[in-house]
Amino acid sequence: MSQDEYFSVRAAIRINVEPLADNQAQPDAQAFTAEIPAPFRLASQCGQLDSDVEKDLKAIDPEDASALFRVLQAQNEKMTLMMGYMLSHEDQPDHRFVTHAFGASSFSYHSHSPIKKGVHARVKLFLDYPPTAIYCYGVVTRCEPHTDSDQENPDYVIQIQYTRLLEEDRDTLIRAALHHQQKLLKKRARNRKQSSS
Repeated sequence: MSQDEYFSVRAAIRINVEPLADNQAQPDAQAFTAEIPAPFRLASQCGQLDSDVEKDLKAIDPEDASALFRVLQAQNEKMTLMMGYMLSHEDQPDHRFVTHAFGASSFSYHSHSPIKKGVHARVKLFLDYPPTAIYCYGVVTRCEPHTDSDQENPDYVIQIQYTRLLEEDRDTLIRAALHHQQKLLKKRARNRKQSSS
Protein backbone atom coordinates (compact mmCIF):
# COMPACT_ATOMS: atom_id res chain seq x y z
CA MET A 1 0.00 0.00 0.00
CA SER A 2 1.45 3.40 -0.95
CA GLN A 3 1.46 6.20 1.60
CA ASP A 4 -1.22 8.07 -0.34
CA GLU A 5 -3.69 5.23 0.21
CA TYR A 6 -4.04 5.86 3.96
CA PHE A 7 -7.06 7.96 4.88
CA SER A 8 -6.82 10.93 7.23
CA VAL A 9 -9.33 12.21 9.73
CA ARG A 10 -9.99 15.70 11.10
CA ALA A 11 -8.76 15.72 14.68
CA ALA A 12 -6.78 17.97 17.01
CA ILE A 13 -3.60 16.21 18.13
CA ARG A 14 -0.74 17.96 19.91
CA ILE A 15 2.43 17.93 17.80
CA ASN A 16 5.93 19.40 17.71
CA VAL A 17 7.29 20.43 14.30
CA GLU A 18 10.94 21.48 14.09
CA PRO A 19 12.02 22.39 10.54
CA LEU A 20 15.57 21.34 9.68
CA ALA A 21 18.11 23.92 8.53
CA ASP A 22 18.56 24.24 4.76
CA ASN A 23 21.87 22.37 4.81
CA GLN A 24 20.72 19.71 7.30
CA ALA A 25 19.62 16.39 5.82
CA GLN A 26 17.25 14.03 7.56
CA PRO A 27 18.98 10.88 8.86
CA ASP A 28 19.01 7.66 6.84
CA ALA A 29 16.85 4.77 8.07
CA GLN A 30 19.58 3.27 10.29
CA ALA A 31 20.59 6.61 11.86
CA PHE A 32 16.91 7.48 12.38
CA THR A 33 16.28 4.27 14.34
CA ALA A 34 19.36 4.95 16.50
CA GLU A 35 18.32 8.59 17.06
CA ILE A 36 14.82 7.90 18.44
CA PRO A 37 14.80 9.13 22.07
CA ALA A 38 14.32 6.40 24.69
CA PRO A 39 10.84 7.60 25.85
CA PHE A 40 9.50 7.35 22.27
CA ARG A 41 11.09 3.93 21.76
CA LEU A 42 9.53 2.75 25.04
CA ALA A 43 6.16 4.28 24.10
CA SER A 44 6.22 2.42 20.78
CA GLN A 45 6.98 -0.89 22.48
CA CYS A 46 4.32 -0.31 25.15
CA GLY A 47 1.81 0.59 22.45
CA GLN A 48 2.41 -2.73 20.73
CA LEU A 49 2.04 -4.59 24.05
CA ASP A 50 -1.15 -2.63 24.82
CA SER A 51 -2.61 -3.66 21.48
CA ASP A 52 -1.88 -7.34 22.21
CA VAL A 53 -3.19 -7.12 25.81
CA GLU A 54 -6.34 -5.32 24.62
CA LYS A 55 -7.16 -8.27 22.36
CA ASP A 56 -6.58 -10.71 25.24
CA LEU A 57 -8.73 -8.65 27.63
CA LYS A 58 -11.60 -8.61 25.15
CA ALA A 59 -11.46 -12.42 25.05
CA ILE A 60 -11.90 -12.64 28.86
CA ASP A 61 -15.45 -12.63 30.13
CA PRO A 62 -15.43 -10.00 32.92
CA GLU A 63 -18.00 -12.10 34.84
CA ASP A 64 -15.67 -15.12 34.91
CA ALA A 65 -12.47 -13.30 35.90
CA SER A 66 -13.52 -9.90 37.23
CA ALA A 67 -10.69 -9.63 39.81
CA LEU A 68 -8.01 -10.47 37.23
CA PHE A 69 -9.65 -8.09 34.76
CA ARG A 70 -9.58 -5.21 37.29
CA VAL A 71 -5.94 -5.89 38.25
CA LEU A 72 -4.81 -5.90 34.62
CA GLN A 73 -6.74 -2.70 33.89
CA ALA A 74 -5.22 -0.98 36.95
CA GLN A 75 -1.69 -2.02 35.93
CA ASN A 76 -2.30 -0.74 32.40
CA GLU A 77 -3.58 2.61 33.74
CA LYS A 78 -0.47 2.97 35.95
CA MET A 79 1.81 2.34 32.98
CA THR A 80 -0.15 4.83 30.88
CA LEU A 81 0.21 7.52 33.57
CA MET A 82 3.96 6.90 33.89
CA MET A 83 4.43 7.01 30.10
CA GLY A 84 2.41 10.22 29.90
CA TYR A 85 4.64 11.83 32.51
CA MET A 86 7.83 10.76 30.74
CA LEU A 87 6.60 11.92 27.34
CA SER A 88 5.39 15.30 28.66
CA HIS A 89 9.07 16.26 29.05
CA GLU A 90 9.60 15.69 25.31
CA ASP A 91 6.98 18.31 24.35
CA GLN A 92 8.75 21.55 23.31
CA PRO A 93 6.49 24.64 23.62
CA ASP A 94 8.53 26.55 20.97
CA HIS A 95 7.64 23.92 18.36
CA ARG A 96 4.10 23.08 19.55
CA PHE A 97 1.12 23.04 17.19
CA VAL A 98 -2.19 21.18 16.91
CA THR A 99 -3.17 19.12 13.89
CA HIS A 100 -6.08 20.03 11.65
CA ALA A 101 -6.14 16.46 10.25
CA PHE A 102 -3.88 13.42 10.52
CA GLY A 103 -3.46 9.91 9.20
CA ALA A 104 -0.83 7.23 8.69
CA SER A 105 0.78 8.98 5.71
CA SER A 106 0.61 12.70 6.57
CA PHE A 107 -0.88 15.40 8.77
CA SER A 108 -1.81 19.06 8.38
CA TYR A 109 -1.82 21.92 10.85
CA HIS A 110 -2.22 25.72 11.03
CA SER A 111 0.74 28.02 11.61
CA HIS A 112 1.29 31.79 11.58
CA SER A 113 4.62 31.19 9.81
CA PRO A 114 4.90 29.55 6.38
CA ILE A 115 7.36 26.75 5.64
CA LYS A 116 8.65 26.22 2.11
CA LYS A 117 7.52 23.12 0.25
CA GLY A 118 10.27 20.48 0.32
CA VAL A 119 11.63 21.46 3.76
CA HIS A 120 12.25 18.48 6.05
CA ALA A 121 11.17 18.56 9.70
CA ARG A 122 11.63 16.58 12.90
CA VAL A 123 8.18 15.72 14.22
CA LYS A 124 6.71 14.48 17.49
CA LEU A 125 3.04 13.45 17.72
CA PHE A 126 1.40 13.11 21.14
CA LEU A 127 -1.67 10.85 20.91
CA ASP A 128 -4.46 10.58 23.48
CA TYR A 129 -5.68 7.26 22.07
CA PRO A 130 -3.84 5.06 22.14
CA PRO A 131 -1.97 7.03 24.83
CA THR A 132 1.49 7.26 23.27
CA ALA A 133 3.85 9.50 21.34
CA ILE A 134 5.60 9.09 18.01
CA TYR A 135 8.96 10.45 16.86
CA CYS A 136 9.46 10.76 13.11
CA TYR A 137 10.57 12.95 10.20
CA GLY A 138 8.53 14.43 7.40
CA VAL A 139 8.66 16.74 4.40
CA VAL A 140 6.41 19.73 3.70
CA THR A 141 4.22 18.87 0.71
CA ARG A 142 1.87 21.87 0.91
CA CYS A 143 1.86 25.33 2.46
CA GLU A 144 -1.06 27.61 1.57
CA PRO A 145 -2.66 30.66 3.18
CA HIS A 146 -5.77 29.68 5.11
CA THR A 147 -8.74 31.28 3.38
CA ASP A 148 -10.62 32.12 6.60
CA SER A 149 -7.68 33.86 8.27
CA ASP A 150 -7.15 37.57 8.80
CA GLN A 151 -5.45 39.17 5.76
CA GLU A 152 -3.12 41.29 7.91
CA ASN A 153 -2.09 38.33 10.05
CA PRO A 154 -2.51 35.33 7.73
CA ASP A 155 -2.66 31.77 8.89
CA TYR A 156 -1.11 28.96 6.82
CA VAL A 157 -2.22 25.37 6.36
CA ILE A 158 0.89 23.20 6.25
CA GLN A 159 0.84 19.54 5.22
CA ILE A 160 3.69 17.20 6.13
CA GLN A 161 4.16 13.72 4.72
CA TYR A 162 6.11 11.21 6.83
CA THR A 163 9.51 10.25 5.43
CA ARG A 164 10.98 8.39 8.43
CA LEU A 165 8.46 6.48 10.55
CA LEU A 166 8.66 3.11 12.28
CA GLU A 167 6.18 0.58 10.87
CA GLU A 168 4.72 -0.10 14.33
CA ASP A 169 4.16 3.66 14.72
CA ARG A 170 2.35 3.73 11.37
CA ASP A 171 0.08 0.96 12.74
CA THR A 172 -0.52 3.10 15.84
CA LEU A 173 -1.49 6.07 13.65
CA ILE A 174 -3.94 3.85 11.75
CA ARG A 175 -5.53 2.77 15.05
CA ALA A 176 -5.68 6.38 16.27
CA ALA A 177 -7.27 7.60 13.01
CA LEU A 178 -9.86 4.80 13.14
CA HIS A 179 -10.65 5.67 16.76
CA HIS A 180 -11.25 9.34 15.85
CA GLN A 181 -13.29 8.31 12.80
CA GLN A 182 -15.54 6.13 15.01
CA LYS A 183 -16.00 9.04 17.45
CA LEU A 184 -17.01 11.34 14.58
CA LEU A 185 -19.47 8.79 13.19
CA LYS A 186 -21.06 8.27 16.62
CA LYS A 187 -21.35 12.04 17.10
CA ARG A 188 -23.02 12.43 13.68
CA ALA A 189 -25.44 9.59 14.46
CA ARG A 190 -26.37 11.25 17.81
CA ASN A 191 -26.87 14.62 16.10
CA ARG A 192 -29.11 13.05 13.43
CA LYS A 193 -31.11 11.26 16.11
CA GLN A 194 -31.55 14.48 18.12
CA SER A 195 -32.55 16.56 15.07
CA SER A 196 -35.12 13.96 13.95
CA SER A 197 -36.76 13.72 17.39
